[in-house]
Amino acid sequence: MARSTDQTPPLPHIPAMDPAEFEQTWQDAPRLLAALNGAQLGAWFWDIDSGRVNWSRGAQALFGLDPARPLTRSVDYIELIPEEERGAVLQQFHAILAGNDEGRALRHRIRWPDGSLHWLEISGSLSRDADGRRRMFGVIRDISSQQARAEALRASEERFASLFRLSPDIMLLVRYDTSEILETNQHFTHAFGWPAAEILGRSTLDLDLWVHAEQRDYLRRQAPLSREPLIQEVQLRTRAGRILDGVLSSQYIELQGERLLLCTFLDTSERMRAETALRNSEEKFAKAFMHTPDAVAITDRATGRFIEVNPSFEQQFGWSSAEALGRTSLELGIWADPDDRQRMLDALQAGRLNNLEVRLFSRDGSASINLLFGGEIELDGQRCLVLTVRNITAQRAQELALQESQERLKLALESADLGTWDWHIPSNRLFGSARAAALHGLDACPFDDDFREFFRCVPLEDRQAMRLAYVALREGRSANYQVTYRVRHPNGALHYLESTAKLHRDAGGQPLRMVGTLVDISERVLREQRLRASEEKFAKAFHSSPDAITITERDTARYIEVNEGFTRLTGYTPDEVVGRTAFELSVWAYPEERLQMLEHLAQNGQVLHMEMHGQHRDGGVRLVEVSVQPIELNGVACLLLTARDISELKLAQAQVQHLAYHDALTNLPNRALLMDRLTQQIALLKRHELRGALLFIDLDHFKHINDSLGHPVGDAVLRLVTARLEASVRLEDTVARLGGDEFVVLLSGLEGKRSEVTRQVRQVAEKLRRLLAEPMLLDGHQLQVTPSIGVALIPDHGDTPADLLKRADIALYRAKDSGRNAIQLFRSTMQEAASARLRLENDLRLALARGEFELHFQPQVDARDGQVVGAEALLRWQHPQLGAQSPAQFIQVLEESGLILEVGGWVLAEACHLCARLLADGLIDAERFSLCVNISPRQFRQHDFVERVAGCLRDSQLPNAMLKLEITEGIVIQNIDDTVGKMLRLKKHGVSFAMDDFGTGYSSLTYLKRLPVDMLKIDQSFVRDATHDPNDAEIIRAIVAMARSLGLALIAEGVEQQEQLDFLQRQGCHLYQGYLFSKPLPQEAFRALLGRGPARQP
Repeated sequence: MARSTDQTPPLPHIPAMDPAEFEQTWQDAPRLLAALNGAQLGAWFWDIDSGRVNWSRGAQALFGLDPARPLTRSVDYIELIPEEERGAVLQQFHAILAGNDEGRALRHRIRWPDGSLHWLEISGSLSRDADGRRRMFGVIRDISSQQARAEALRASEERFASLFRLSPDIMLLVRYDTSEILETNQHFTHAFGWPAAEILGRSTLDLDLWVHAEQRDYLRRQAPLSREPLIQEVQLRTRAGRILDGVLSSQYIELQGERLLLCTFLDTSERMRAETALRNSEEKFAKAFMHTPDAVAITDRATGRFIEVNPSFEQQFGWSSAEALGRTSLELGIWADPDDRQRMLDALQAGRLNNLEVRLFSRDGSASINLLFGGEIELDGQRCLVLTVRNITAQRAQELALQESQERLKLALESADLGTWDWHIPSNRLFGSARAAALHGLDACPFDDDFREFFRCVPLEDRQAMRLAYVALREGRSANYQVTYRVRHPNGALHYLESTAKLHRDAGGQPLRMVGTLVDISERVLREQRLRASEEKFAKAFHSSPDAITITERDTARYIEVNEGFTRLTGYTPDEVVGRTAFELSVWAYPEERLQMLEHLAQNGQVLHMEMHGQHRDGGVRLVEVSVQPIELNGVACLLLTARDISELKLAQAQVQHLAYHDALTNLPNRALLMDRLTQQIALLKRHELRGALLFIDLDHFKHINDSLGHPVGDAVLRLVTARLEASVRLEDTVARLGGDEFVVLLSGLEGKRSEVTRQVRQVAEKLRRLLAEPMLLDGHQLQVTPSIGVALIPDHGDTPADLLKRADIALYRAKDSGRNAIQLFRSTMQEAASARLRLENDLRLALARGEFELHFQPQVDARDGQVVGAEALLRWQHPQLGAQSPAQFIQVLEESGLILEVGGWVLAEACHLCARLLADGLIDAERFSLCVNISPRQFRQHDFVERVAGCLRDSQLPNAMLKLEITEGIVIQNIDDTVGKMLRLKKHGVSFAMDDFGTGYSSLTYLKRLPVDMLKIDQSFVRDATHDPNDAEIIRAIVAMARSLGLALIAEGVEQQEQLDFLQRQGCHLYQGYLFSKPLPQEAFRALLGRGPARQP
């Protein structure tokens, strides 16, 4: 299809061809073709209307193809151009074809087959052939290197422009010949104040930049002569006239035949000002360093050695600069606490060494409190520390003194119970302390501007009084503000407060503030109220008092007023007395006593409880107790006298005094009077070289009489004993009762040698023993008591009352131990025995804590089947030095010392636990086995004894029915009601009881029918002789018959022989315990015995 000649064709399509064939068409111009190929140019031809394209081998090489080979495939020219450039190339191509840009060559990049890009310049001419068809001829050349150089030049120009424009320094481009400014950057505009539009094309002279013309002249002379930039310090003037100091760097250059100066100006004004300031600062620092009152030191950061110290450092620490430099603070011994140095280093490391409080030593060893400040600096390239040491020792002392002062003030306010308040009058703001708030019943002081919270708790009339007081103070009608007002607390309580304040005025005399204190005066108000009430009561008491009360004028002694008590005491009525004196009325029986009273009053200011003799008008004399107090009535000095009739009181006191030193039952001297007389006798006997004796008497088994026959019979026995003793001694001897059944006879004035006196004393003691042992008939009972008597000689056995009484007591106990109804004279060996007993008691106190006690168990056996049906827990003591101790040696000591309470409790608890373990191990039968534990009288009398037993059973988990408590007749006869009550309470818990040692006391039959016991225990004293003593055998038969009739179980103890067991079985007693079967066994041996099964009869 024919193409219209007016159409704009696309870029040519290059068909497959052989460039050599194209070159053959140039046979008429071979030299031209060679020249083109040699110049690396390519020739091309394009028949636009037909689309035929041909090129030379040189052109083919420019497209990255092998020129020696034909083009084997067709190529669209547009595909060789990078995509981003195709639009621009097409636009230019169309312009050329349209004849608008015919002489212009196409320049663009093409992509070679290897992917690389190359710049080509394609030039040609458009013409028509004879047929009018369009065609183009032209050449192609590679302009990649020219394009690269152009790009480099443009980049260089752009970099220069950027550097020129963005340089941090001030830059100018100046024409050398005329000094015209061709270019500047923005820093010039900022620094000199000239906009770029106003300076370009103008000379530096026009702008009056140069302050010194000679500096400009020097530049013009020297710049062309130097290949290097010319550096000079200059001063330039800004548009505003400010002079800038700086360094001007000028490079002389010639560009495109024109001489230019490229100038860079470094503004050093700030630096010079900074250097000046630095010099000034260094001078100031040097002055401050040398003259500051704080110690300042500069040290090497790495080594800590001092580089410089100031005079204050030398003064505070005592080290001169020469001595300190080159040394460290450790070498100087400055640190009082090494931890402070480490804290300083840590603070420096963290960059916050500020106000670090440390204690430092001076050279003389004195310590000071200091604050450290510091930081790092660099001196001549060396890292250093600047440390400032501020001595605050005095400040701390002042702060402590201030704190103490404030604390004292606070304590004073608190001690005075004061609240404080501060009223700022112009702002009407009230500030109060916590105590002020508390005084108003508030938790804090939330007073607002109109004090609503404050006035809410103050009655209206009191508020008005407060306002009036303030107005008077404000107007100068009053010098002080002191108001008492009432406050109603939230709980309803009414308090009285007293407010005292001072008014402060401003310079103009106007009220500025009031500062005051508050105190609760409720107590004072109440005291005043009570005083008034007291005065009223006094008037009533004065007239209604049973005592005689008078008021007399001190100067004249005339009566002003008397009460009815005075009338009762003296017989005179008030009308007969008022206006007269006591002397006129003869009120005092003995005038000398009145004079003594007045003298005592003058010396002591008052008279208290003076005993005097008052006289009734009928002549009767009464003993009175007088007190006199000075008082003032209506300005007149008076005396208030109170007289109380103590005649009957004195009689009663005499009786009490007698009772204080005498036994109430026997009227004998008691222990106090005995000790007093004994003290006197010791001194008297020593002075006259005489001897005496102390007889300590105790009635044997007197307790049984008291318990069995009652206290009235016992008291009668004691009175009869007293009569016998008083009848048997001399008048100069003393008989005393110490309490209970203990008497003491003090024999005095004995003469002769010790042996003779000993004989006399023995005779008296024997006489008393026989006399007291004589039978006595009391209340239908014929009784006989025997005495045990201990004797101590005076002064042989002691020279103090306590020693003598103690040694007579020791002798008494020896008499009791020897069988009673005996006389024992104290011997030193007795003291040793007493000491041994004391040591034994002390050892017993430690034995329980040391684990020296242990329990043994004696089996209880049923003789009918040999079965162990129970066991009695028995206490044993293994002394660490003395070895095993017999119970007979320590049980009585436990009882007498009271240790039996603690030990007995341990025995009960331990026995229950051990028995519970036997039960748990299957060694005993809960239905048949009983654990028997002895209970002492003291233990049983504990008020919480029942609870203690129940607690042991609960803790051990032993079945209650397995526990059987053995009690003695001593428990029963002490308090039968208490005994029965506790037994019944325990029986409710399932606990049973056995009467131990039955038949050995006085009262078994009397109380047995009342006691809820379950078993009788035949004492071993009856069992021992039962086979050959008919009396013991008969007693056993009676006990068995009694137990059978009362339905009680029976067991015999102490069975050691088969004959004894046979006798007991014949009587019907089948339960027994004793050595015949087994002695008491340690718990492990007892466990082994239980494990062997039923016992075999021997």
